[in-house]
Amino acid sequence: MESSLPQQKHRATRRCWLIAAFAIYGAMIVGILGYSAVFSNHEETAVETTGAVAATKPGRYEAVIANWNRYRGKDARADAR
Repeated sequence: MESSLPQQKHRATRRCWLIAAFAIYGAMIVGILGYSAVFSNHEETAVETTGAVAATKPGRYEAVIANWNRYRGKDARADAR
């Protein structure tokens, strides 16, 4: 009978750790879902504002291409002289 007592204590300790691990995991999942539910509106607003800025100003890559074409055009005119 004495040998079964440590096994039961070991099982109880292991069960306690499993319950604690699942509780922590569950709390993390609930926290992530709550965060996404509360702040989901913020992401839509950021996308809408970027769309408005992109409509009024050219993208950075477009401006770089335009500058490159302009300076390349000046070089071609200088070479033609």
